Amino acid sequence: MMKSLLKIFPALPLVFLGACTNSDMAGGTTETENTFAQETGYVSIQVYSGKEPAKASYRVLPSWFVTDSTGNVDANDFLYAGETDSLGKIRIDNHKIGSYTIQIEQGDSALVYQYTLNGLSKNFSVPKAFLKKKGTVNGWVSLPDSAKYAWINFEGIGRVAKTDSLGFFVANGLPVGQVSIKSWSGDDTECIADAKVAVPTADTLRIGHLISPAKSGLVQRLDFKPTDLVSDWMRPLSVPFILTLRLDSTNFDFTKARDDGSDVMLYTSNGTTVPMQIENWDPDIRSAVISIRLEDLADTLDIWSLESGNPDAVAPEKVDLWEGISDSLWYELNTVEVFNFESGSIFSDLPSPLRKDAWYAQLHKKDTLTDSVTVSYLSSNASVTTVDSRMGKAMHIDYAVDYPDIVVFGTRLTRHQHDWSRMDSLVVWMRTDGDFEIILESLDDPLNYKASYKGTGKSLIEWTRYCIKPEDFTYKIREYHGWELVRNRITNFTVFSYNGTETWIDAVRIYGINRDDLR
Repeated sequence: MMKSLLKIFPALPLVFLGACTNSDMAGGTTETENTFAQETGYVSIQVYSGKEPAKASYRVLPSWFVTDSTGNVDANDFLYAGETDSLGKIRIDNHKIGSYTIQIEQGDSALVYQYTLNGLSKNFSVPKAFLKKKGTVNGWVSLPDSAKYAWINFEGIGRVAKTDSLGFFVANGLPVGQVSIKSWSGDDTECIADAKVAVPTADTLRIGHLISPAKSGLVQRLDFKPTDLVSDWMRPLSVPFILTLRLDSTNFDFTKARDDGSDVMLYTSNGTTVPMQIENWDPDIRSAVISIRLEDLADTLDIWSLESGNPDAVAPEKVDLWEGISDSLWYELNTVEVFNFESGSIFSDLPSPLRKDAWYAQLHKKDTLTDSVTVSYLSSNASVTTVDSRMGKAMHIDYAVDYPDIVVFGTRLTRHQHDWSRMDSLVVWMRTDGDFEIILESLDDPLNYKASYKGTGKSLIEWTRYCIKPEDFTYKIREYHGWELVRNRITNFTVFSYNGTETWIDAVRIYGINRDDLR
């Protein structure tokens, strides 16, 4: 075995043997070896090819065995080798104590088993082992700065693969079953990655990023297909395109990432970095939104990996995700229209596939003595009316209400609460001679969380465009809660009007979110 290691690492010191291998591999004293020599066990495996006993070959190597860069294994490296008997049975008596791997092969089918014989368990038995078509494993490792490639060693089966310059590797024709992988860089003896994987039959296992032993307990990984981020309303896709990945407590552990998300990286299945940008990151409410650039439609068939927790991770440089993307596509992916009133219906104008709820207009009359509020609906005094050729139709409410009585106009936006932390602004066109409040609120919570913007009308003749950013929702009367407490609870859009006679409302649109934020 030592000669096989020396083929790859000519100057490999003996102390290296414990750095990236199982404890069974080295370090035993002569006394221990003599004790093992006095104990033996046996292996018994019944092999089938389909329903019939199989005529197959087998070979046994120590579980820690790695071959040289050629992948050749000398015959005398095998501890045991042979064929099944006429009934398809493998029986190895007087088997030495220790940890081993057995490969069983017949043509393009093969199996692998890892086992350990010791004083407590002196036999390994498989009553029915069915031969299966060989499989493939691919993945990638992070190469050290000075390395141009790395070796991927499949321990105990005498297989080795060489990565490309990005650390990607493919190993074909592997026996089906669990194998252990260790990786060394091309110019060093340090173990840079290890894993245990289950090789599939007649298929490819994409294991993604192989992590170094020192980081395996720190790094978390979320695997997903880009198509998982493509909603029906986004089709047909054109590239480049921007996908949105939403993280919350159901799919991501925020305690395993930096507080600002600066250790989060996104990779393709072959280790290429995917351009992305964190739009918002909030571990307190366990929510984040990441924009991802899709460059090629073929990438939708890939599996991407989002990683965090690597202490050596460096925040990626900012890139212009939207370069080359049309204004119309940007508009579709970053805005949602709530009202335009052109249909003249009693429903909102939320785009498909969102549910359109009816708008409501109410009079809230307050009894100052009892502090109670009586609510009545304004059906005859609120209507969708054609205004002019430029604005088209708009909502018109006639009223004569002084505060604390108010007129309320609004609609439900979403069936579930979502995090709108990345919202850029809420735009509302208005004409009014009174005071008003533009509100985003939650009607699904007993506390009725509200984020409110207070304004005073400028004219009943000229339209005014109100562009309200999150920091503008500062009105605090009536124990309103503000943006920070409301941003992940919003269900309704509402306008309060008072101290006037008329309010006109039109062209209500939200910027910085898309339709999936309102599902």
